[in-house]
Amino acid sequence: MTAAPAERQGSPDLRDLPGLQDTPDVLDALPAHKRELARLLLQAQAPVPSRPAPRAGGGPVPATPAQARLFLQEAADPGAGTGSHAVRLRGPLDPGTLAAALTSVLGRHEALRTRLDGGHGGPGGPVQHVTAEPYLRLQVLDLADAPPGRRAAEVARQVAGSARRHLDLASGESTRFRLLRLGEDDHVLVLAAHLAFFDGWSSAVFLKDLSDAYRGRACAPPALQFPDFAAWQRRWLEGPGGAAELGHWRDALAGLPPARAARGFARGHLPVGLDPAATSAGFALGAAEGATPFMTLLAALAVVLARRQEREEPGRRSRDVVVGTPAAGRVLSGMEDAVGQFTTVVPIRVDCSGRPSFRSLLGRARRAVTDALARQRLPVDALFGEGRGRAGGGVGAGDGAAPPYSVLFALHNYPAVPLDLPGISVEQVPGPPARHLELYSPVPATALACVGLVERDGRVSGTAEYNRFAATAAEVGDLVDGVGRVLSAAVHEPGSAVLT
Repeated sequence: MTAAPAERQGSPDLRDLPGLQDTPDVLDALPAHKRELARLLLQAQAPVPSRPAPRAGGGPVPATPAQARLFLQEAADPGAGTGSHAVRLRGPLDPGTLAAALTSVLGRHEALRTRLDGGHGGPGGPVQHVTAEPYLRLQVLDLADAPPGRRAAEVARQVAGSARRHLDLASGESTRFRLLRLGEDDHVLVLAAHLAFFDGWSSAVFLKDLSDAYRGRACAPPALQFPDFAAWQRRWLEGPGGAAELGHWRDALAGLPPARAARGFARGHLPVGLDPAATSAGFALGAAEGATPFMTLLAALAVVLARRQEREEPGRRSRDVVVGTPAAGRVLSGMEDAVGQFTTVVPIRVDCSGRPSFRSLLGRARRAVTDALARQRLPVDALFGEGRGRAGGGVGAGDGAAPPYSVLFALHNYPAVPLDLPGISVEQVPGPPARHLELYSPVPATALACVGLVERDGRVSGTAEYNRFAATAAEVGDLVDGVGRVLSAAVHEPGSAVLT
Protein backbone atom coordinates (compact mmCIF):
# COMPACT_ATOMS: atom_id res chain seq x y z
CA MET A 1 0.00 0.00 0.00
CA THR A 2 2.90 2.38 0.71
CA ALA A 3 5.28 1.28 -2.06
CA ALA A 4 4.13 3.77 -4.69
CA PRO A 5 4.25 6.90 -2.43
CA ALA A 6 7.65 5.86 -1.06
CA GLU A 7 8.99 5.43 -4.56
CA ARG A 8 7.72 8.87 -5.58
CA GLN A 9 9.37 10.45 -2.56
CA GLY A 10 12.65 8.66 -3.21
CA SER A 11 13.16 10.02 -6.75
CA PRO A 12 12.15 13.15 -8.69
CA ASP A 13 8.88 13.11 -10.60
CA LEU A 14 9.55 13.56 -14.32
CA ARG A 15 6.97 16.33 -14.50
CA ASP A 16 9.01 18.36 -12.00
CA LEU A 17 12.14 18.29 -14.18
CA PRO A 18 11.60 20.77 -17.04
CA GLY A 19 15.36 21.21 -17.52
CA LEU A 20 16.24 17.57 -17.93
CA GLN A 21 17.62 18.17 -21.41
CA ASP A 22 20.27 20.49 -19.99
CA THR A 23 21.02 18.64 -16.75
CA PRO A 24 22.31 15.14 -17.50
CA ASP A 25 23.28 14.81 -13.83
CA VAL A 26 19.57 14.71 -12.99
CA LEU A 27 19.10 11.76 -15.33
CA ASP A 28 21.98 9.97 -13.63
CA ALA A 29 20.25 10.53 -10.27
CA LEU A 30 17.18 8.62 -11.37
CA PRO A 31 16.82 4.90 -10.61
CA ALA A 32 17.89 2.72 -13.52
CA HIS A 33 14.33 1.63 -14.33
CA LYS A 34 13.26 5.29 -14.69
CA ARG A 35 16.31 6.57 -16.51
CA GLU A 36 15.36 5.01 -19.85
CA LEU A 37 11.74 6.13 -19.46
CA ALA A 38 12.91 9.69 -18.86
CA ARG A 39 15.10 9.59 -21.93
CA LEU A 40 12.21 8.35 -24.08
CA LEU A 41 9.83 10.99 -22.71
CA LEU A 42 12.29 13.76 -23.42
CA GLN A 43 12.81 12.44 -26.92
CA ALA A 44 9.06 12.38 -27.52
CA GLN A 45 8.72 16.00 -26.37
CA ALA A 46 11.50 17.29 -28.62
CA PRO A 47 10.68 18.47 -32.16
CA VAL A 48 11.17 15.84 -34.85
CA PRO A 49 14.35 16.70 -36.77
CA SER A 50 14.17 16.86 -40.55
CA ARG A 51 16.77 14.11 -40.90
CA PRO A 52 18.20 11.28 -38.78
CA ALA A 53 21.06 11.91 -36.39
CA PRO A 54 23.08 9.65 -34.09
CA ARG A 55 20.81 8.78 -31.19
CA ALA A 56 21.68 9.43 -27.58
CA GLY A 57 22.00 6.38 -25.38
CA GLY A 58 21.94 2.73 -26.30
CA GLY A 59 18.40 1.75 -25.36
CA PRO A 60 15.99 -0.30 -27.46
CA VAL A 61 14.77 1.09 -30.77
CA PRO A 62 11.37 0.35 -32.34
CA ALA A 63 11.53 -1.82 -35.44
CA THR A 64 10.73 -0.16 -38.73
CA PRO A 65 7.40 -1.09 -40.35
CA ALA A 66 9.22 -3.33 -42.84
CA GLN A 67 11.14 -5.06 -40.05
CA ALA A 68 7.94 -5.64 -38.09
CA ARG A 69 6.36 -7.36 -41.10
CA LEU A 70 9.46 -9.44 -41.84
CA PHE A 71 9.70 -10.43 -38.18
CA LEU A 72 6.15 -11.82 -38.27
CA GLN A 73 6.80 -13.54 -41.60
CA GLU A 74 9.86 -15.25 -40.15
CA ALA A 75 7.82 -16.58 -37.24
CA ALA A 76 5.15 -17.94 -39.59
CA ASP A 77 7.55 -19.26 -42.26
CA PRO A 78 11.08 -19.77 -40.87
CA GLY A 79 13.72 -18.98 -43.47
CA ALA A 80 11.39 -16.94 -45.70
CA GLY A 81 13.31 -13.73 -45.01
CA THR A 82 16.84 -15.03 -45.57
CA GLY A 83 18.89 -13.72 -48.47
CA SER A 84 22.09 -15.37 -49.71
CA HIS A 85 25.22 -14.05 -51.38
CA ALA A 86 28.22 -16.17 -52.43
CA VAL A 87 31.60 -15.31 -53.97
CA ARG A 88 34.40 -17.56 -55.18
CA LEU A 89 37.89 -16.59 -54.04
CA ARG A 90 40.82 -17.93 -56.05
CA GLY A 91 44.24 -17.16 -54.61
CA PRO A 92 46.22 -17.31 -51.35
CA LEU A 93 43.39 -16.60 -48.92
CA ASP A 94 44.22 -16.40 -45.21
CA PRO A 95 41.16 -17.83 -43.39
CA GLY A 96 42.24 -16.33 -40.06
CA THR A 97 42.56 -12.86 -41.54
CA LEU A 98 39.20 -13.31 -43.26
CA ALA A 99 37.52 -14.27 -39.99
CA ALA A 100 39.01 -11.24 -38.25
CA ALA A 101 37.89 -9.01 -41.12
CA LEU A 102 34.34 -10.37 -40.96
CA THR A 103 34.26 -9.72 -37.21
CA SER A 104 35.49 -6.19 -37.83
CA VAL A 105 32.68 -5.50 -40.31
CA LEU A 106 30.09 -6.84 -37.86
CA GLY A 107 31.51 -4.48 -35.26
CA ARG A 108 31.33 -1.53 -37.65
CA HIS A 109 27.60 -1.89 -38.36
CA GLU A 110 25.03 -1.94 -35.57
CA ALA A 111 22.47 -3.59 -37.86
CA LEU A 112 24.69 -6.71 -37.95
CA ARG A 113 24.79 -7.06 -34.17
CA THR A 114 21.17 -6.35 -33.38
CA ARG A 115 18.58 -8.73 -32.05
CA LEU A 116 14.90 -8.27 -32.80
CA ASP A 117 12.19 -9.41 -30.40
CA GLY A 118 8.54 -8.82 -29.59
CA GLY A 119 9.43 -6.31 -26.86
CA HIS A 120 7.67 -3.02 -26.29
CA GLY A 121 8.01 -1.15 -29.57
CA GLY A 122 4.47 0.16 -29.54
CA PRO A 123 1.19 -1.71 -29.91
CA GLY A 124 2.61 -5.20 -30.19
CA GLY A 125 5.53 -4.13 -32.36
CA PRO A 126 8.99 -5.67 -32.13
CA VAL A 127 12.04 -3.74 -30.95
CA GLN A 128 15.73 -3.73 -31.79
CA HIS A 129 18.45 -4.26 -29.20
CA VAL A 130 22.02 -3.48 -30.27
CA THR A 131 24.70 -5.61 -28.64
CA ALA A 132 28.06 -4.03 -27.89
CA GLU A 133 30.32 -6.80 -29.18
CA PRO A 134 30.14 -8.54 -32.57
CA TYR A 135 29.64 -12.29 -32.67
CA LEU A 136 30.83 -14.07 -35.81
CA ARG A 137 28.94 -17.20 -36.85
CA LEU A 138 31.35 -18.83 -39.29
CA GLN A 139 31.42 -22.47 -40.33
CA VAL A 140 34.39 -23.81 -42.31
CA LEU A 141 33.87 -26.87 -44.52
CA ASP A 142 36.79 -28.63 -46.23
CA LEU A 143 35.73 -30.10 -49.58
CA ALA A 144 39.21 -30.29 -51.10
CA ASP A 145 39.36 -34.10 -51.05
CA ALA A 146 35.94 -34.60 -52.69
CA PRO A 147 35.79 -35.54 -56.40
CA PRO A 148 35.25 -32.48 -58.65
CA GLY A 149 31.66 -33.38 -59.55
CA ARG A 150 30.67 -33.98 -55.97
CA ARG A 151 32.49 -30.84 -54.89
CA ALA A 152 30.54 -28.69 -57.35
CA ALA A 153 27.27 -30.28 -56.27
CA GLU A 154 28.07 -29.65 -52.61
CA VAL A 155 28.85 -25.98 -53.29
CA ALA A 156 25.48 -25.60 -55.03
CA ARG A 157 23.77 -27.38 -52.13
CA GLN A 158 25.46 -25.18 -49.53
CA VAL A 159 24.60 -21.97 -51.39
CA ALA A 160 20.96 -23.03 -51.85
CA GLY A 161 20.70 -24.18 -48.24
CA SER A 162 22.08 -20.88 -47.02
CA ALA A 163 19.23 -19.03 -48.74
CA ARG A 164 16.67 -21.18 -46.90
CA ARG A 165 18.28 -21.09 -43.50
CA HIS A 166 16.21 -19.86 -40.56
CA LEU A 167 18.01 -17.06 -38.75
CA ASP A 168 16.96 -16.58 -35.13
CA LEU A 169 16.41 -12.83 -34.97
CA ALA A 170 15.55 -12.89 -31.27
CA SER A 171 19.04 -14.17 -30.46
CA GLY A 172 20.76 -11.68 -32.74
CA GLU A 173 21.42 -14.13 -35.56
CA SER A 174 21.00 -11.72 -38.45
CA THR A 175 23.95 -13.17 -40.38
CA ARG A 176 25.73 -16.49 -40.79
CA PHE A 177 28.75 -17.36 -42.91
CA ARG A 178 30.21 -20.50 -44.48
CA LEU A 179 33.70 -20.79 -45.93
CA LEU A 180 33.98 -23.72 -48.31
CA ARG A 181 37.56 -24.84 -48.98
CA LEU A 182 37.76 -26.34 -52.45
CA GLY A 183 41.55 -26.44 -52.67
CA GLU A 184 44.72 -24.83 -51.40
CA ASP A 185 43.94 -21.53 -53.14
CA ASP A 186 40.27 -21.96 -53.93
CA HIS A 187 37.41 -21.02 -51.58
CA VAL A 188 33.77 -20.00 -51.66
CA LEU A 189 32.45 -17.55 -49.07
CA VAL A 190 28.70 -17.80 -48.47
CA LEU A 191 26.78 -15.11 -46.60
CA ALA A 192 23.28 -15.62 -45.28
CA ALA A 193 21.67 -12.39 -44.08
CA HIS A 194 18.14 -11.62 -43.00
CA LEU A 195 16.22 -9.10 -45.08
CA ALA A 196 15.14 -7.34 -41.88
CA PHE A 197 18.70 -5.99 -41.58
CA PHE A 198 20.26 -6.29 -45.01
CA ASP A 199 19.07 -4.78 -48.31
CA GLY A 200 20.61 -4.94 -51.78
CA TRP A 201 22.62 -1.77 -51.24
CA SER A 202 24.05 -3.31 -48.07
CA SER A 203 25.77 -6.04 -50.11
CA ALA A 204 28.06 -3.50 -51.76
CA VAL A 205 28.72 -1.71 -48.44
CA PHE A 206 29.51 -5.01 -46.71
CA LEU A 207 31.90 -6.26 -49.39
CA LYS A 208 33.76 -2.95 -49.59
CA ASP A 209 34.18 -2.87 -45.82
CA LEU A 210 35.35 -6.49 -45.88
CA SER A 211 37.99 -5.57 -48.47
CA ASP A 212 39.27 -2.74 -46.28
CA ALA A 213 39.28 -4.83 -43.11
CA TYR A 214 41.09 -7.75 -44.79
CA ARG A 215 43.79 -5.34 -45.98
CA GLY A 216 44.15 -3.93 -42.47
CA ARG A 217 42.75 -0.52 -43.30
CA ALA A 218 41.25 1.27 -40.31
CA CYS A 219 37.66 2.34 -41.00
CA ALA A 220 35.56 4.32 -38.58
CA PRO A 221 31.92 3.24 -38.12
CA PRO A 222 29.46 5.10 -40.36
CA ALA A 223 28.28 8.38 -38.89
CA LEU A 224 24.68 7.19 -39.15
CA GLN A 225 23.67 3.67 -38.15
CA PHE A 226 20.49 1.86 -39.18
CA PRO A 227 18.99 1.97 -35.64
CA ASP A 228 19.50 5.77 -35.75
CA PHE A 229 17.38 5.85 -38.89
CA ALA A 230 14.77 3.50 -37.39
CA ALA A 231 14.40 5.65 -34.26
CA TRP A 232 14.02 8.80 -36.35
CA GLN A 233 11.62 7.18 -38.82
CA ARG A 234 9.22 6.13 -36.05
CA ARG A 235 9.07 9.68 -34.68
CA TRP A 236 8.77 11.16 -38.18
CA LEU A 237 5.90 8.81 -39.07
CA GLU A 238 3.99 9.84 -35.97
CA GLY A 239 4.72 13.56 -36.46
CA PRO A 240 3.62 16.25 -38.92
CA GLY A 241 6.14 15.21 -41.55
CA GLY A 242 4.74 11.69 -41.81
CA ALA A 243 1.17 12.99 -41.76
CA ALA A 244 1.91 15.38 -44.63
CA GLU A 245 3.57 12.67 -46.70
CA LEU A 246 0.67 10.31 -46.06
CA GLY A 247 -1.75 13.02 -47.14
CA HIS A 248 0.16 13.42 -50.39
CA TRP A 249 -0.09 9.72 -51.19
CA ARG A 250 -3.77 9.59 -50.27
CA ASP A 251 -4.39 12.32 -52.83
CA ALA A 252 -2.05 10.80 -55.40
CA LEU A 253 -3.75 7.40 -55.25
CA ALA A 254 -7.33 8.60 -54.76
CA GLY A 255 -10.02 6.83 -56.75
CA LEU A 256 -8.01 3.67 -57.39
CA PRO A 257 -9.34 0.29 -56.28
CA PRO A 258 -7.08 -2.07 -54.34
CA ALA A 259 -5.53 -4.96 -56.21
CA ARG A 260 -7.57 -8.12 -55.96
CA ALA A 261 -6.15 -10.83 -53.71
CA ALA A 262 -5.61 -14.31 -55.09
CA ARG A 263 -6.65 -17.40 -53.12
CA GLY A 264 -3.16 -17.67 -51.67
CA PHE A 265 0.51 -17.09 -52.30
CA ALA A 266 3.10 -19.48 -53.73
CA ARG A 267 6.24 -18.17 -55.38
CA GLY A 268 7.39 -18.98 -58.89
CA HIS A 269 10.39 -17.76 -60.89
CA LEU A 270 10.75 -17.24 -64.62
CA PRO A 271 13.82 -16.05 -66.59
CA VAL A 272 12.76 -13.22 -68.91
CA GLY A 273 14.35 -11.04 -71.55
CA LEU A 274 13.45 -8.38 -74.10
CA ASP A 275 14.33 -8.25 -77.77
CA PRO A 276 17.62 -6.30 -78.09
CA ALA A 277 16.57 -4.50 -81.27
CA ALA A 278 13.28 -3.36 -79.69
CA THR A 279 14.91 -2.11 -76.49
CA SER A 280 17.75 -0.35 -78.29
CA ALA A 281 15.39 1.53 -80.61
CA GLY A 282 12.91 2.12 -77.79
CA PHE A 283 15.58 3.59 -75.51
CA ALA A 284 16.68 5.92 -78.31
CA LEU A 285 13.08 7.07 -78.74
CA GLY A 286 12.77 7.60 -75.00
CA ALA A 287 16.02 9.54 -74.79
CA ALA A 288 14.77 11.90 -77.50
CA GLU A 289 11.77 12.63 -75.27
CA GLY A 290 13.87 13.07 -72.13
CA ALA A 291 12.98 9.64 -70.72
CA THR A 292 15.47 7.26 -69.09
CA PRO A 293 15.49 3.54 -70.00
CA PHE A 294 13.46 2.85 -66.85
CA MET A 295 10.86 5.45 -67.78
CA THR A 296 10.67 4.06 -71.32
CA LEU A 297 10.13 0.50 -70.13
CA LEU A 298 7.59 1.70 -67.56
CA ALA A 299 5.61 3.50 -70.29
CA ALA A 300 5.52 0.29 -72.35
CA LEU A 301 4.52 -1.75 -69.30
CA ALA A 302 1.75 0.75 -68.55
CA VAL A 303 0.31 0.10 -72.03
CA VAL A 304 0.37 -3.66 -71.43
CA LEU A 305 -1.29 -3.32 -68.01
CA ALA A 306 -3.89 -0.81 -69.23
CA ARG A 307 -4.96 -3.20 -71.98
CA ARG A 308 -5.09 -6.01 -69.44
CA GLN A 309 -7.27 -3.90 -67.13
CA GLU A 310 -9.70 -3.18 -69.95
CA ARG A 311 -10.08 -6.90 -70.65
CA GLU A 312 -10.43 -8.02 -67.04
CA GLU A 313 -12.16 -4.98 -65.48
CA PRO A 314 -14.42 -3.47 -68.16
CA GLY A 315 -16.35 -1.39 -65.63
CA ARG A 316 -13.28 0.16 -63.99
CA ARG A 317 -13.72 3.92 -63.49
CA SER A 318 -10.08 4.93 -63.73
CA ARG A 319 -7.93 3.98 -66.67
CA ASP A 320 -4.75 4.90 -64.84
CA VAL A 321 -2.13 2.25 -64.19
CA VAL A 322 -0.14 1.95 -60.97
CA VAL A 323 3.15 0.06 -60.84
CA GLY A 324 5.17 -0.44 -57.68
CA THR A 325 8.90 0.12 -58.02
CA PRO A 326 11.46 -0.81 -55.37
CA ALA A 327 13.52 2.20 -54.26
CA ALA A 328 16.66 2.37 -52.14
CA GLY A 329 14.99 4.64 -49.57
CA ARG A 330 18.36 6.22 -48.74
CA VAL A 331 17.23 9.70 -49.61
CA LEU A 332 19.09 11.57 -46.87
CA SER A 333 22.82 12.11 -46.58
CA GLY A 334 24.63 9.80 -44.18
CA MET A 335 22.68 6.66 -45.08
CA GLU A 336 24.87 5.54 -47.97
CA ASP A 337 27.59 3.91 -45.82
CA ALA A 338 25.32 1.99 -43.44
CA VAL A 339 24.16 -1.60 -43.59
CA GLY A 340 20.43 -1.94 -42.97
CA GLN A 341 17.01 -2.47 -44.52
CA PHE A 342 16.14 0.93 -45.98
CA THR A 343 14.29 -0.32 -49.08
CA THR A 344 10.76 0.80 -49.80
CA VAL A 345 8.32 0.50 -52.69
CA VAL A 346 7.10 3.64 -54.44
CA PRO A 347 3.73 3.54 -56.25
CA ILE A 348 3.96 5.17 -59.68
CA ARG A 349 0.60 6.21 -61.15
CA VAL A 350 0.69 6.64 -64.93
CA ASP A 351 -2.12 8.60 -66.55
CA CYS A 352 -3.48 6.45 -69.39
CA SER A 353 -6.61 8.47 -70.07
CA GLY A 354 -7.72 9.48 -73.57
CA ARG A 355 -6.05 8.00 -76.63
CA PRO A 356 -2.37 8.69 -75.91
CA SER A 357 0.42 8.01 -78.35
CA PHE A 358 3.54 6.35 -77.02
CA ARG A 359 5.41 9.64 -77.36
CA SER A 360 2.75 11.30 -75.19
CA LEU A 361 2.85 8.44 -72.71
CA LEU A 362 6.62 8.83 -72.38
CA GLY A 363 6.08 12.36 -71.12
CA ARG A 364 3.44 11.22 -68.65
CA ALA A 365 5.67 8.38 -67.39
CA ARG A 366 8.62 10.75 -67.02
CA ARG A 367 6.63 13.14 -64.84
CA ALA A 368 5.07 10.31 -62.81
CA VAL A 369 8.44 8.69 -62.08
CA THR A 370 10.08 11.99 -61.15
CA ASP A 371 7.27 12.94 -58.79
CA ALA A 372 7.02 9.52 -57.15
CA LEU A 373 10.73 8.91 -56.60
CA ALA A 374 11.04 12.32 -54.97
CA ARG A 375 8.88 10.93 -52.13
CA GLN A 376 10.63 7.82 -50.81
CA ARG A 377 10.49 8.70 -47.13
CA LEU A 378 7.18 7.00 -46.39
CA PRO A 379 7.69 3.23 -46.04
CA VAL A 380 5.36 1.08 -48.10
CA ASP A 381 4.17 -0.67 -44.93
CA ALA A 382 2.84 2.65 -43.64
CA LEU A 383 0.75 2.95 -46.79
CA PHE A 384 -0.57 -0.58 -47.16
CA GLY A 385 -0.88 -3.82 -45.23
CA GLU A 386 -1.02 -4.44 -41.51
CA GLY A 387 1.57 -1.76 -40.64
CA ARG A 388 -0.46 1.08 -42.12
CA GLY A 389 -1.97 2.14 -38.80
CA ARG A 390 1.43 3.38 -37.61
CA ALA A 391 1.18 6.44 -39.84
CA GLY A 392 -2.36 7.54 -39.28
CA GLY A 393 -4.35 4.97 -41.21
CA GLY A 394 -2.55 4.42 -44.49
CA VAL A 395 -4.22 4.51 -47.87
CA GLY A 396 -7.41 2.67 -48.73
CA ALA A 397 -10.20 1.27 -46.61
CA GLY A 398 -10.29 -1.56 -44.13
CA ASP A 399 -7.62 -3.32 -42.10
CA GLY A 400 -4.67 -4.58 -44.08
CA ALA A 401 -5.68 -2.61 -47.18
CA ALA A 402 -4.08 -3.88 -50.36
CA PRO A 403 -2.01 -1.61 -52.62
CA PRO A 404 -3.55 -0.44 -55.92
CA TYR A 405 -0.92 -2.33 -57.93
CA SER A 406 -0.25 -6.02 -58.51
CA VAL A 407 2.92 -5.70 -60.59
CA LEU A 408 6.27 -4.47 -59.35
CA PHE A 409 8.98 -3.46 -61.78
CA ALA A 410 12.65 -2.52 -61.46
CA LEU A 411 15.53 -1.92 -63.83
CA HIS A 412 18.58 -2.67 -61.72
CA ASN A 413 22.03 -1.19 -62.14
CA TYR A 414 24.16 -3.67 -60.23
CA PRO A 415 27.83 -2.70 -59.79
CA ALA A 416 30.67 -5.18 -60.14
CA VAL A 417 31.39 -7.19 -57.00
CA PRO A 418 33.25 -4.60 -54.85
CA LEU A 419 35.36 -7.21 -53.04
CA ASP A 420 39.04 -6.49 -53.61
CA LEU A 421 41.41 -8.83 -51.77
CA PRO A 422 45.18 -8.80 -52.42
CA GLY A 423 46.27 -11.50 -54.87
CA ILE A 424 42.78 -13.02 -55.05
CA SER A 425 40.36 -13.11 -57.98
CA VAL A 426 36.71 -12.72 -57.01
CA GLU A 427 33.65 -13.85 -58.93
CA GLN A 428 29.96 -14.09 -58.15
CA VAL A 429 28.58 -17.56 -57.50
CA PRO A 430 25.07 -18.08 -58.93
CA GLY A 431 22.52 -18.81 -56.27
CA PRO A 432 18.79 -19.35 -55.94
CA PRO A 433 16.50 -16.54 -57.12
CA ALA A 434 15.87 -13.72 -54.69
CA ARG A 435 12.69 -13.52 -52.63
CA HIS A 436 11.65 -10.02 -53.55
CA LEU A 437 7.93 -10.55 -53.06
CA GLU A 438 8.46 -11.25 -49.35
CA LEU A 439 10.38 -8.00 -49.04
CA TYR A 440 8.31 -5.73 -51.27
CA SER A 441 4.71 -6.90 -50.73
CA PRO A 442 2.83 -5.93 -47.56
CA VAL A 443 -0.04 -8.12 -48.85
CA PRO A 444 1.66 -10.89 -50.91
CA ALA A 445 -1.59 -12.48 -52.13
CA THR A 446 -2.30 -9.33 -54.16
CA ALA A 447 1.01 -9.52 -56.00
CA LEU A 448 0.94 -10.90 -59.51
CA ALA A 449 4.62 -10.45 -60.37
CA CYS A 450 7.82 -8.63 -59.57
CA VAL A 451 9.84 -8.12 -62.74
CA GLY A 452 13.50 -7.31 -62.14
CA LEU A 453 15.58 -6.53 -65.21
CA VAL A 454 19.24 -5.68 -65.74
CA GLU A 455 20.70 -3.88 -68.75
CA ARG A 456 24.07 -5.40 -69.60
CA ASP A 457 26.06 -5.53 -72.85
CA GLY A 458 23.13 -4.25 -74.89
CA ARG A 459 20.67 -6.82 -73.56
CA VAL A 460 17.85 -6.40 -71.06
CA SER A 461 17.04 -9.55 -69.14
CA GLY A 462 16.33 -10.76 -65.65
CA THR A 463 13.81 -12.67 -63.57
CA ALA A 464 10.08 -12.43 -63.04
CA GLU A 465 9.06 -13.60 -59.60
CA TYR A 466 5.35 -14.31 -59.54
CA ASN A 467 2.46 -15.64 -57.48
CA ARG A 468 1.37 -19.04 -58.81
CA PHE A 469 -2.11 -18.43 -57.43
CA ALA A 470 -2.43 -15.24 -59.50
CA ALA A 471 -0.84 -16.21 -62.84
CA THR A 472 0.86 -18.97 -64.76
CA ALA A 473 4.42 -18.80 -66.01
CA ALA A 474 3.10 -18.45 -69.56
CA GLU A 475 0.92 -15.48 -68.58
CA VAL A 476 3.81 -13.74 -66.85
CA GLY A 477 6.08 -14.40 -69.82
CA ASP A 478 3.49 -12.93 -72.16
CA LEU A 479 3.20 -9.84 -69.96
CA VAL A 480 6.96 -9.21 -70.24
CA ASP A 481 7.01 -10.04 -73.96
CA GLY A 482 4.21 -7.50 -74.37
CA VAL A 483 6.60 -4.75 -73.29
CA GLY A 484 8.87 -5.62 -76.21
CA ARG A 485 5.95 -5.70 -78.62
CA VAL A 486 4.80 -2.24 -77.51
CA LEU A 487 8.31 -0.86 -77.99
CA SER A 488 8.61 -2.39 -81.46
CA ALA A 489 5.32 -0.87 -82.58
CA ALA A 490 6.06 2.51 -80.96
CA VAL A 491 9.40 2.87 -82.70
CA HIS A 492 7.72 2.62 -86.09
CA GLU A 493 4.73 4.82 -85.22
CA PRO A 494 5.53 6.88 -82.09
CA GLY A 495 2.67 9.31 -82.78
CA SER A 496 -0.04 6.68 -83.16
CA ALA A 497 -2.45 5.94 -80.34
CA VAL A 498 -1.36 2.97 -78.23
CA LEU A 499 -4.62 2.95 -76.23
CA THR A 500 -8.02 3.45 -77.77
